Amino acid sequence: MVIIEKRTERIKFWLTDKELKQIDRKAEKLGMNRSEYIRHIIANCKLVHTPSIDYESYYNRLKCISDEINHHLIVLNQIGTLDEPQFHTLCEEAVGTSKRLSNELTKKLDIEIEKSREVNA
Repeated sequence: MVIIEKRTERIKFWLTDKELKQIDRKAEKLGMNRSEYIRHIIANCKLVHTPSIDYESYYNRLKCISDEINHHLIVLNQIGTLDEPQFHTLCEEAVGTSKRLSNELTKKLDIEIEKSREVNA
């Protein structure tokens, strides 16, 4: 025997057009309407703590690299020359820093996901 709960509460909240289109698109892919999709998300959601990472340090380093790259591009635009070895080094440094952030975040997030599984088990 299936017990169907009567829905007695309504929630109203604001979304951007982009957010609403995203919900509609995902709901349609699953053959659901908006309400069904949102309830599906809530029922299947597992909360995970945000890993503690020195985001500010990564941000500051990437911002510094970005500013230097931008300076090289301004010079290129103004006088038509580019210090290619230095520019290449900056690009490699940006990629390397991004990869380190991604690896640290992934490693710590995997730990948090595993913790949440243990709690929800």
